[in-house]
Amino acid sequence: MDNPLEILRWMLLAVIFSPLLIAGILALAWKCCVGLTRRLAIWFALLHVGLTGGLTWLAADQLLEKAAWSTPGDTPRATFEPIAVPGDPGLGSQSGGQIHETSWTLLTLGASSARLPSSEIQLFFGLDGLNVWLIALTSLMTLVAILVSWNSIATDQSSFYAWLFVLETGILGSFSAFDLVLFYVFFELTLIPSFFLIGEWGVGAARREAARQFFLYTLFGSLLTLIGVIGIVVMNPLPVVERNVGLTIQHEMMNPDKSLARLDSGPYTFSLPRLIRNVQTWSRYYPAAVETANREATAAAAALQQAQDRLREAPTDSERLQQRDLLHRLAHEKATVFTTVREQAEYYRQAHICFFFLLMAGFAVKTPIIPFHTWLPSAYYAAPIGVTVMLAAVMSKLGTYGILRIVLPLAPDAAFEYGLSVFGVLGAAGIIYAALCAYAQRDVKSLVAYSSISHLGLVVLALFALNREGLTGACLHMVNHGLSTGALFALLAFLLDRYGTLDREAYGGLIALFPGFAFVMCVVSLATVGLPGLNNFVSEMLMIAGLFDPVHTQSLGYGLAVAAASGIFLSAWYTMTLLKQLFFGPIKTPDSSTRDPNLTAARDFNSREWFVYGVLLILCFVMGLSPQPVIDTIRPEANVIVASADMARMRAGFAPAPAERVPVMPIPMVDAHEQVAGLP
Repeated sequence: MDNPLEILRWMLLAVIFSPLLIAGILALAWKCCVGLTRRLAIWFALLHVGLTGGLTWLAADQLLEKAAWSTPGDTPRATFEPIAVPGDPGLGSQSGGQIHETSWTLLTLGASSARLPSSEIQLFFGLDGLNVWLIALTSLMTLVAILVSWNSIATDQSSFYAWLFVLETGILGSFSAFDLVLFYVFFELTLIPSFFLIGEWGVGAARREAARQFFLYTLFGSLLTLIGVIGIVVMNPLPVVERNVGLTIQHEMMNPDKSLARLDSGPYTFSLPRLIRNVQTWSRYYPAAVETANREATAAAAALQQAQDRLREAPTDSERLQQRDLLHRLAHEKATVFTTVREQAEYYRQAHICFFFLLMAGFAVKTPIIPFHTWLPSAYYAAPIGVTVMLAAVMSKLGTYGILRIVLPLAPDAAFEYGLSVFGVLGAAGIIYAALCAYAQRDVKSLVAYSSISHLGLVVLALFALNREGLTGACLHMVNHGLSTGALFALLAFLLDRYGTLDREAYGGLIALFPGFAFVMCVVSLATVGLPGLNNFVSEMLMIAGLFDPVHTQSLGYGLAVAAASGIFLSAWYTMTLLKQLFFGPIKTPDSSTRDPNLTAARDFNSREWFVYGVLLILCFVMGLSPQPVIDTIRPEANVIVASADMARMRAGFAPAPAERVPVMPIPMVDAHEQVAGLP
């Protein structure tokens, strides 16, 4: 295995599926040995972080090397090209190259032929700039979730930690899957462990109701997304064309003689890279076919008009009469073809709009986007603190990641037409609404939950800006938000372990009692509001810069950018108010007479807590001071989505970004039937 990609693909499989093995071991651990169970969980999580760290290091090196080959003037790739794909036939060949696909088939639908493959569901995993850092974040936050649950989980620890590792597998599989069915399976898998973790180990009498609401709400949205996935797959089969040698796949619209190829529908594909190419091909083919049919119908109608004019000069000329009749039939035939093709193109466009909203349903709930957020406050409040860390830091990213990975490249025209105007406006409303709700919360956990909704609304805005700055900033902010918000929730475990309550009114002057906790809490809070030098600053600036692009976002972008900036200000407002109340003024702590005697002694960080919060604090500084390697790995995949969005702008009648940035009118389509109808 001299080729590092050979090592990477086996490491990737180990990273995805080893948590399932760990879950099985923990589930069989002695439930009576409380210390043994949680220590096993810690050591397994540390080993997994080490394995994931090695995977991330090697993959980032390969991705940076790959990105260095491209120059600003190069044509963007047509689709995603994941590296380290298990089952990639190219890696096993003598050349040692990769074709960015897999030969590992889980299920075959239909028969294949010598020319065309069958429809297949594949075990298709891979790494690229969009998922490698999220995979690393997931492994790290699982370790953090276990460490902050050290004292809070006292019953049936083996089952708790087992379900936590099952949840990790579902998230990792979703981030790394490049087959749509495989993605959906892992996407849904995350619901099962989350349901049990909240319902069984949550806090409060309403924990089971919160778990049920979370499960049903997200399941309903996911089922709508499944319908959208199936619709996109059916509407965009492999394009095939008849050649001398039979049917062959053709993603280019033009024949060798530069005429428009007559594309027919081939097998379906669930491979995301292939499906993106199919969508690009059919999205270009239908407008070109309408334009060609319109041109031919208009030419036939003009020829018929000329024949009619010549016939008036010699009404009894049988040759001219026969020619007029032939041209009349030809004009009607061409007009019928034009009408049929135009109806097909309009049906394709309307279907993609419908599928766009269906795809967004599940991802809008998972993110969540206002008003699909109603499950989140109760679920975050009821979940044990370690599970809340997982929900906020990584599981919420499944929603924004699904938009980035699936919705934008598979429905670019609808995303351009309705993305900012519908979901951008909802995201902006969520930024302001959730920020005001956060300020009004008395419970600190609920405050941070609403804060998370507000920050993710900014990510949604940036995604639908559909430009390099917005997409790069959004992808970077998924990682940054996971670090900072995950760290905030983890820090709340400090107060829960010592006092058992998160009522902000019960605290004051804590900087005198816990200077270490106060320092880390203040730095992490400053990171969440985007202080320069800390992680959120760069990603927030990139996202807002994307909204100020007048070509991509039009005038709506300015208003949304103002909402985004207002959200950042409001974030600073309620965060600084919280810090003032917790750490300054007279010393105030919850009534010691009602304090649970099983809680940790009221002292500052111990060694375990310094390790947890110290790692998160260092990463906030690293991502704030040196984000360039992450940005460089993201750029090639972001360019794929931007190129697809630019083509959508052209089809909608606007020039793409590299052009003069001046709107152009779409080509008018003349109804040839109307031209022919007026002729005898």
